[in-house]
Amino acid sequence: MIKRLFHSIKFKNDFNKRISKNVIRSDFKIKSVRVVIDKTLPVDENYFRNLLREITDSKVYFTFIKFSVSKENLQREKDCYDINHISFFGKFADKLAKACKRKVDLQINFFSNDNLYLKWIAIKSENKLSFGFRKIDIRINDVIFDFLPFQTDIFENEFRKYINVLKTT
Repeated sequence: MIKRLFHSIKFKNDFNKRISKNVIRSDFKIKSVRVVIDKTLPVDENYFRNLLREITDSKVYFTFIKFSVSKENLQREKDCYDINHISFFGKFADKLAKACKRKVDLQINFFSNDNLYLKWIAIKSENKLSFGFRKIDIRINDVIFDFLPFQTDIFENEFRKYINVLKTT
């Protein structure tokens, strides 16, 4: 309870520093992608790798940050984190901090629940452009999809449209 209160205060402080001021230039290309995933959703790394491989011409470097509310999958999966990777006073564990610090061209915030920790990871991460969904704070993302992430067919169609627009400008 107290830990969550401290985390909420730290999140608000970090959030106020992070409000997106990104400006996309005409020579913008997607060479690196980070996906912040809610582990409860029915997608995995290969879903995003295959989707971007279909859309982009060049090789894309991927980073994944998967957040889980349960501890059962953490030991077996790479890049999977939980609340224990954030200290009492809001410091991210080294591995999580490094994953967030790596600057990427595109970040996909693939979650729709109002989870403090997923939002916090999203705002702590360095990116040029971020995509996300409507159910979370709209100030976190540059492009907001007006549907839920488990609607993967709609996501694929809309994502393709945005990526094609970015490629042609």
